[in-house]
Amino acid sequence: MKRKLLIGLASLVGLGIIIFIIILATGRGGALLLGELSNLNVSPTVVEPGETVTVTVEVRNAGKERGPFELPLRINGVVEQSKNVTLDVGETTSISFFIEKDIEGSYSVELAGLTRIFRVVKPGTLTVHFIDVGQGDSILLDHGDIEVLIDGGDKSPGVVSYINDYVDGPLEVMVATHPHTDHIGGLIAVLDAFEVYKILLNGDTSTSLTYSQFMSAVNSEGAEVSVYSRGLVFGIDSLDFNVLHPVDLSGTINNNSLVLSLSYGQVDFLFTGDAEQEAEASMLADGVVPDVEILKVGHHGSSTASSIQFIKAAKPECAIYMAGQGNSYGHPHEEAIANLCEVGAEIYGTDIHGTIVITTDGETYSLFASNNIPPLVCPSATTEEETSSGNNVQITYIFYDGVVYRTESDEYVEITNLGDTPQNLEGWVLKDISEGYPSFTFPPYVLAPDAKIRVYTNEIHSEWGGFSFRYGKAIWNNTDPDWAVLYNAQGQEVSRKSY
Repeated sequence: MKRKLLIGLASLVGLGIIIFIIILATGRGGALLLGELSNLNVSPTVVEPGETVTVTVEVRNAGKERGPFELPLRINGVVEQSKNVTLDVGETTSISFFIEKDIEGSYSVELAGLTRIFRVVKPGTLTVHFIDVGQGDSILLDHGDIEVLIDGGDKSPGVVSYINDYVDGPLEVMVATHPHTDHIGGLIAVLDAFEVYKILLNGDTSTSLTYSQFMSAVNSEGAEVSVYSRGLVFGIDSLDFNVLHPVDLSGTINNNSLVLSLSYGQVDFLFTGDAEQEAEASMLADGVVPDVEILKVGHHGSSTASSIQFIKAAKPECAIYMAGQGNSYGHPHEEAIANLCEVGAEIYGTDIHGTIVITTDGETYSLFASNNIPPLVCPSATTEEETSSGNNVQITYIFYDGVVYRTESDEYVEITNLGDTPQNLEGWVLKDISEGYPSFTFPPYVLAPDAKIRVYTNEIHSEWGGFSFRYGKAIWNNTDPDWAVLYNAQGQEVSRKSY
């Protein structure tokens, strides 16, 4: 029987997205002091009772006079610490807070309106980190003093700095699912930074320079190196992995990927690498596809993977694809998303949600997604209403206040469904046509009648749909007029408004 899915949303780390918050204080003669906060980071985000969590933030005096700033840190709404900093005009400094909690549960950290969440878990909890490495895969499993790393993304995804908070001493197991650079490139730096006890390979090779450098690092490590195939099992501590694929190396590099399943109590995981439908068909034919709670979606959410037969066999409650924002491959593809929707899976992706963390005690599990964005919304089965021309969906407001000079991260375009039927916005595009850029393409999302959503310039607000251009400077009020245009999925103009 399936377990209850417990979902919490959390911003985990600053994943290159800078959020600016304004702090106003009265200076001499009634002048306003302008402070700018960025890069709020909580690390680590999963700890055991009594372990230390470090909260860091950068503060810059963006005003016109020297002045003090008070930074009260709230935990679950209560001020627990406060720090004062005095900065010259233009000066930037980093501030750190240290937190320890003995009671298990989730804790909300708030600093001047920015919020992050960390979780205190009991010893023995399994934590699985689906690390945002852009267009690539990297997954860390952390169980007490035991860590297993499956793939490492490309050469510069920051995997070492991320896993450093969680790896206690040596890294017990490293798995390279297949020799593509977006899976093994980051493992080279891991091998340099950590002692690795055991390395698992599928036995496939590549002519790429990255593969040559990876194998050189493997051979220099002195670790136990093993090649695994279907039917074999490897265990470390209480974690036992079943190897479901490959049988041999007769397929393409992707279809030769190592596919692993893990059962932790009553919670089951399936890690698919870049296995495509050919590999899925092989596993289905041999009857080795397990019924799982959590599926790492194959090949970054490509249509070449996630066949409906495979997805129906796995029946995931939660599906996580790993892809880079705006990647040139168009991942995830709508065919894969549609198949996952058909079985009712909650769908998350690192391109939208950043790093995704699952914790489980073996009975239930919790999911923490970066950027406070809910799972993807699957299209409704009622297509006639949702695929109408959308003329009742209008741009109703453009917000710009000119306070955050040049960046204007809090700008937004408000879109309202003025009609009496829901509208599926998947594939719709919002664009600044006065300058020709940027543009935002909507993921699957149904806008209910009378409902409003906002697309922010460089902030994430889940209460308004969680949509953002993720653009590092002001978009609106740059030209006169400055037109925002909304297009439907067929490329037809639906609405326009100027600031």
